[in-house]
Amino acid sequence: MLKKLLYATAVLFLTAFIFTGKSGAVVISEATSNVSVAIVPSVNQINPADGFSVLVRFTIADGWHILAQNPGDAGMPTTILWSLPEGYRLINEKWSPFKTFGDDVITQYGYDDTAEYTAEIVPEAADEENASFTADISWLACNDECFPEKVRLEFSLPLTEKAPELSQDWLNFTKNTGPNVLTIMLMAFIGGIILNFMPCIFPVLTIKAISLVQSRNNLRTIKLESLLYLLGVVVSFLIIASVLIFLRLQGEYVGWGFQLQSPVFVAIMLGIFIVIFLMLLDVVNIKPLFADRLGRLSLSKRKINAFLTGFFAVLIASPCTAPFMGIAVGYTLSQPIYVYYPVFLALGLGYALPFTMIGFCPRFLSRMLPKPGKWMVTLKKVFAIPVFLTCIWLLWVLNSQVRVVFVPQEKVVSSLNWEVYDVSKVSSLVADGKPVFVDFTAKWCITCLANERMALETEVFRSLVKDKGIHIFKADWTNDDENITKALEMYGRNSIPLYVYYNGKNGKYVILPQLLTPGIMEEYLK
Repeated sequence: MLKKLLYATAVLFLTAFIFTGKSGAVVISEATSNVSVAIVPSVNQINPADGFSVLVRFTIADGWHILAQNPGDAGMPTTILWSLPEGYRLINEKWSPFKTFGDDVITQYGYDDTAEYTAEIVPEAADEENASFTADISWLACNDECFPEKVRLEFSLPLTEKAPELSQDWLNFTKNTGPNVLTIMLMAFIGGIILNFMPCIFPVLTIKAISLVQSRNNLRTIKLESLLYLLGVVVSFLIIASVLIFLRLQGEYVGWGFQLQSPVFVAIMLGIFIVIFLMLLDVVNIKPLFADRLGRLSLSKRKINAFLTGFFAVLIASPCTAPFMGIAVGYTLSQPIYVYYPVFLALGLGYALPFTMIGFCPRFLSRMLPKPGKWMVTLKKVFAIPVFLTCIWLLWVLNSQVRVVFVPQEKVVSSLNWEVYDVSKVSSLVADGKPVFVDFTAKWCITCLANERMALETEVFRSLVKDKGIHIFKADWTNDDENITKALEMYGRNSIPLYVYYNGKNGKYVILPQLLTPGIMEEYLK
C-alpha cells in the first residue's frame, strides 16, 4: 500500500509538470534604431474559460534608456495601449523595477539594458474562432537627447476547449526570471511538511496521530484512514486554489491567509481553538461526527470521519505560514491560473505526508511510546499551552481588526521610527538614492510576529538602521488594504511575510528570506 501511495504521488507530480509543459510558440518582435521590442503570449491557444499571460520585453541599445511610467522631472512615460477583442479584459499589469538617471538638475526614472512588462488577458465572452490582439507601444529613447519612437505589435490566437499549455518561447523568455514550476512544487511540498510543526497545528495533529496509533483497529483500517485523511487535505487545498482562481478572475489577487483579514473568520477560528483548548483539558468532550451514543463509529463512518479530519485540518492551519510557502503561492501570480492546482496539490501532499506516514508505519511509532496511561493526560495538558496562546493571539488579532475599523491608526508604535507604508514616499526616497526597508506584515501572521521578535526588534537591526540611515516602512495587512495588495503584486507575491530592501545605490531591491535572524539582517543590510 505504501508503494502505491508513493507511486500515486509521483504520478500526480509528473502529471502536473506535463500539464504545464511545452507547446507551440507565438513571438512577435520589431525594432527601431535604439530599442527592440518583443511580445510573447504564454500560450498558443485560448480556452474561453481561462486567461493567459503576456510578456513585453524591451532590449535597449548601450548608452540609451527609456522612461518609466513615472518619468520623473522630464519626458513622457513608456506606454502600451491594447486593442482587445470584444469580451476580453486586461488585468494585473506590472513593470520591472526602474532605475534613476540624470543629474542634480533633472532626474528621470526609467530602464536601460532591458525592461519587462507583464499582464493577464482574461476572456469573458469569447465566441470567435480566433482572437486578434494589438499593442501600440511608444516611448522616448534617451541619451544626451530624447527621441520619440513607437511600434505596433499584433498577434492572433485560436480558441480551444482544451486546457492550453505554456508555449516553448514563453518558457525560454521567462526561464531566467524565476524558478520553474517543478522547483516551485518542491518548495510548496516542503512548506506543507513544515506547516505541521507550527504551534497552532502540531499539538492537535500529534494527539490525533497518537490516538490513531493506539487504536485497536487492524493495520489495514489504519492505513485506509490515513489515505482518506490525505484525500481530505488535498481536496481542501484544491478548493482553496479554486477560490483563489475565482477571486483572481474578479481582479483580486490574494494568497494564503487572506481569509484572516475578515474579523468574522477570525472570530470563528477563535471559537474553534477555544473548543480545542477545552478538549485538551478534558473540560469538554465532543464525540466524532456520525458517532453513536457511546461515541463508537462503524467502519463506513470512520472513513467519512477520517476524510473530514483531513479536510478541516487545513482550516486550523490557516493562521500559520511556513517557510517556502510565500514564494510558492506568490509564484502563481505570474503564471496561468491553472498553475494554482499543481502548486496547491504539492502543498497539500506535503501537509498530509507526516500524518499519513505515521498511519502506514504505526508500529514504529508505537514502539517509541509508553503504554496508554496518565502520560497521555499530561501530554494533552502540555499541548494545551500553545493552543491557549493561539487563542490569546487570535483574540488580539480580532481586537486589532475591530479597533482599526473604528479608530484608524496613523502611526506604527515601536521603539524604531517605523513609518506607515506609502508607495509614493518609498519611490521618492529610492529615486533620491536613500536606503529603504519595507516590512509587509500582519497581526494574524505568526511567522511575521516571530521575525519581529527574533530580528526586527533586536539591537543589531536598530544599529543597522541608525548607522546606514535606512528609512523603514511597515505595511500592515491585518485588514484588507488595496494599496498593500498591489504592492505585493509588484514584487510578485500575494502572501506574507515579505521583506524588501533598497540599498540606495542603483534603485534595485532584494527580497530577504521569510525567516529572519540578526545574522541575515547584517548580511543583507550591510
